[in-house]
Amino acid sequence: MERHHDQERLRDVLSLAADLLRQGEQCARVGLSQQAIEILSQVWTISAGCAPDVADRAAWGAGWLLAQTGHYCDAALWFERVVDPPGTSALWPVAQQTLVQMCGLLARQPQPIATIAAPVSAGASAAVAAPFVALPPLTVSSLGRFQVTRAGAALPTCKARKSIAIFRYLLIQRHRSAHKDELIELFWPDAQPHDAAHSLHVAISSLRRYLDPQVGSYLLLDASRYCINAEAPIEDDCATFLKLSDAGEQRWRAGDLQGAQQSYTGALDCYQGDYYLDDRDLLWAVAEQERLLTRYLTTLDHLGRILMTQGQFEAAIQAYQRLLDRDSYREDAHCQVMLCYQQLGRRGEALRQYQSCAAILAHDLGLEPMPETQALYHCIAGDE
Repeated sequence: MERHHDQERLRDVLSLAADLLRQGEQCARVGLSQQAIEILSQVWTISAGCAPDVADRAAWGAGWLLAQTGHYCDAALWFERVVDPPGTSALWPVAQQTLVQMCGLLARQPQPIATIAAPVSAGASAAVAAPFVALPPLTVSSLGRFQVTRAGAALPTCKARKSIAIFRYLLIQRHRSAHKDELIELFWPDAQPHDAAHSLHVAISSLRRYLDPQVGSYLLLDASRYCINAEAPIEDDCATFLKLSDAGEQRWRAGDLQGAQQSYTGALDCYQGDYYLDDRDLLWAVAEQERLLTRYLTTLDHLGRILMTQGQFEAAIQAYQRLLDRDSYREDAHCQVMLCYQQLGRRGEALRQYQSCAAILAHDLGLEPMPETQALYHCIAGDE
């Protein structure tokens, strides 16, 4: 029974390797050298121990692509891994040694990096010039709901949930890349190393098929580290919200209240709801939701203060009420609303705001308002 299970698993691995090999060679034929190298390296990783012919074909192709793009040190490493490349003769050991030596010599010479696709199978020699690949714009919405739009068309819901989770994880930290071991530890912590590596390859492959157009990729792999393509035109509502909020903070501290108000208002327009959580999301997603929610509440607070400074008390009340809708225990926000009502001459509403605050604290927490809040209430009520 166990032997039968191992055979089925081997067939799955070989099928995946063959599928990825075809993808890699297709990328090379259309001039996508970097993507082809990345995929061929994955093929070699999963087939080196069980399908030497497939591994040799992948290593041979990766070596030629790296040599053609000027990465001679890396090319030498891949050529050294080839045991018996397809279509070669008994002279291969001598040819292999020569290739490695040539790459070593060329690596010590300054060489421009060419954008040429190399053949990935023995016998093919024609190089194809790779045109610049302009990826279509990608819009990602994560605030309130999750939706991906490519070139203005909404993509259907991706059934590979782990793949989407990896994409979202990489997206929230676009300033850095994630090593494959980090992703394995995060998304497959209990799996055996070989199974986890296989699952990661499958998830990345599924993610590419879902996101990428026919040419180009939004996801890159470099030295076993995955990252979002920095050249890809990706608009992320979370990143836009944080950028506008940061701009508001800087302008507020610099005394530019009008500029700060504009930035804060733009940030709040982006925040259409909390960071979306799937029922299988991990702690990192929950932490991201809390981080963005905290920034949202801070933005509302600072905007309310600016509006009060400018005498826009009605607008300030709206900002603070939005804050209290998410955190009704914020006594400072209740006090700000009371002050706004007082400035507008609406004393009764100011007193009712205090009563609402006191009732929430008593019912939910068994507490009374702080002395400062009570003092403000007595002041407005005319007791002092």
